[in-house]
Amino acid sequence: MARGKRPDPRYLRQRGNVWFFQKRLSPTLSEHLGKKVFQQTTNTGDLDEACRVRDRLLADLSDLEAELKGQASTAQRRQLFLNTLEKLRAAHAELQQQATDDGIPLDITDVLDPERLPPVERDALVAVSKASPPAQYRLSLRATLEDWTNSPLVERKPTTVSKNTRSVELFLSSVKLEDIQLEAITRKQVKEFVTQQLSQGKTRQTVANYLAGLSAIWSHAVEVMEEELERDNPFKGHNLKPKATVKSYDQFTRADVQAIFRATQDQSGLEYLLPRLGFYTGARIGELCSLRVTDIQQRQRVWCLVIREGKNRNAAREVPIHPELLPQVKAQLERARAAGSELLFPEVAASKRKDARSGAKFSQWFSRLLKKTVKRGERRLGFHSFRTTAITIMGDAGVSESVIVWITGHERGLTTANKVYNRGPTFKTRLEAVETIRVDALH
Repeated sequence: MARGKRPDPRYLRQRGNVWFFQKRLSPTLSEHLGKKVFQQTTNTGDLDEACRVRDRLLADLSDLEAELKGQASTAQRRQLFLNTLEKLRAAHAELQQQATDDGIPLDITDVLDPERLPPVERDALVAVSKASPPAQYRLSLRATLEDWTNSPLVERKPTTVSKNTRSVELFLSSVKLEDIQLEAITRKQVKEFVTQQLSQGKTRQTVANYLAGLSAIWSHAVEVMEEELERDNPFKGHNLKPKATVKSYDQFTRADVQAIFRATQDQSGLEYLLPRLGFYTGARIGELCSLRVTDIQQRQRVWCLVIREGKNRNAAREVPIHPELLPQVKAQLERARAAGSELLFPEVAASKRKDARSGAKFSQWFSRLLKKTVKRGERRLGFHSFRTTAITIMGDAGVSESVIVWITGHERGLTTANKVYNRGPTFKTRLEAVETIRVDALH
């Protein structure tokens, strides 16, 4: 069995069965701590755990140095305060077990002079006997959002960061504040926010999405940043039940698809291929706009679109390219390579937004095209209608649902073992399913 990479033991020294952290200090830290080398036991013989302790100690030293230099951010000052407070409370508890010659229990202030401490450590000393930290060290909504965004524990998608940032901005606008401490947020404020958004014409689904983002920020404060909050998450339990209000997209008719294809037959590049790829693959517009030149690959001698990520965890998949489109896709691939583009459609690069949603501009383009070419009536139509149409055609042709989900990227309903080991149907089977998608299969 292949072994994993051994953890990097930098700044760690093993003595007997225990790892110790050891690091030469910068002049700033050396002057403050009164020593040139910082040493501390990790209390473990396990290298992985010792590395985690080392990383926390390095972060603590970095925060302390930033504070001493007057460069600490709000988050760094808070973390330094909490770390110092924890150590001082432990030392205070030990001192309480001791007594002076007069029999009076020792206090932490008997051995530490507040005037000789940096401001944050001085605040921690004052807070030793208090139940909760001073207000300036309590988490605010913006500070938590910043930490959530930059957390090294999880790689955040730009779209998710953009949505949650938008949710925070809207909520702060609702309470008419630049920022607000988490402990000050009430359910009444959240209910007023919900009412305000709905009265402005936002759908229940949209408002539910705002609350989900705000709830994630709150949970990050409690679970990751260890903020002690007395009340439960105020962004949960508002019972919007958005799913019941969402109407799925209708499928296109044969006349609809023919009209769209006629309207784009003289176009080139993305404006020609996008609607056709949508029809013949059922892929989402963002997935298609994100395709790279390296995402056109052969699998078991079948040319495929390699969709690497999307709306959910099942979105990553390999979709056979329909024979009707293969020559055009290969030609587009050559044009993109000749232009030195990383993207299959170079025009997408110039249209990316701050939230990295590469399909937004072309979704609007398609909506305008649809309005000019198709009579909607009461139907709900959009680019997503291609997806509904492709799934319906494959199902009507007798393609099993267990094959369709591997093409469309829907939930695959697999057991735990299958999720690990099942690589889906053969690409010959997938191609046969895709080949059932034809314009003349529609009514």
